[in-house]
Amino acid sequence: MIPAYTQRMHMAWTAVREPQMVAIPVDKAQLFARVSGDAFDGGRTAKWMSSLDSAHTRWVAVRDAHTGHTMHCVSDRLIPEFDLRLGLRLMAWMSDTPIVWYWWDQLWMRMLPAGQDPGREHVNGGWAIPGVPEIHVYRREEAHKVALHEMIHALGMDVPADAVEPVRQQLNAELGRELWVHLGEAYTELFAEWLWTVARASTLREQRRLWNAQVACATSQAAYVWARVRDSHTNEDTNIFAYYVLKWILMGHLPSVLLSPARSVVHWYTWWSQARPDLEYMANRATHTESLSLPMGMTCGV
Repeated sequence: MIPAYTQRMHMAWTAVREPQMVAIPVDKAQLFARVSGDAFDGGRTAKWMSSLDSAHTRWVAVRDAHTGHTMHCVSDRLIPEFDLRLGLRLMAWMSDTPIVWYWWDQLWMRMLPAGQDPGREHVNGGWAIPGVPEIHVYRREEAHKVALHEMIHALGMDVPADAVEPVRQQLNAELGRELWVHLGEAYTELFAEWLWTVARASTLREQRRLWNAQVACATSQAAYVWARVRDSHTNEDTNIFAYYVLKWILMGHLPSVLLSPARSVVHWYTWWSQARPDLEYMANRATHTESLSLPMGMTCGV
């Protein structure tokens, strides 16, 4: 079933026509207002915007005249037209309903310093509200993959939160700490990464190659993240376990997760228990990485 599903998704992607991109006024007020708090990034994006030299700040807004999808961007560089066209095409692929993408194009790499446990400042890159056709991305790194992730939220394509909560409670009891409340992010991130390989590939064979590379990336990250956090007694401040550990476990059950995501949730804890010995083995072999500064980008350049 997965090859057939992949083929359908790839055909849908290749059928998306090039956007008829037109310039529109930039909604600067919204780009300032939506980063005025510090809940999602500790205020870093607001500080970055304040630091920009007004003479060299780039403000760009474009709309696809075919679909109505829109991007509002602020940057310290000339944003390549390719990035704008790709963003509009991804939105057209994902939704017939027009989506607005707000993009703070700051060069803020996802890096984990040596000796630290990962947190939101090392990982997070965007947000969306389920059911609201808007997405927000506040890093340059992996911006288009993050846009896919946030579109899954905005379009209500996540697994149901109430179905995932019992699994989170089981894991909390086992690990002796509170995982971040949105454990379903494991599915959201997996789906976004899989979609990204479909969009990046010119053929189904290339998609398989990219997906295998993505799984290898996730395997390495699961090992070094678990090496850092497995003995932690600190409650999470973002979805580290979901993004790096549980996502990797779900990758081993891809047909069930992609084709029946909500139904797969009842198996997540069992899959975790089955995978844990291998995870511990990998983490034991990755303990040396605790003294290294590590990239936390979830695609490893795939």
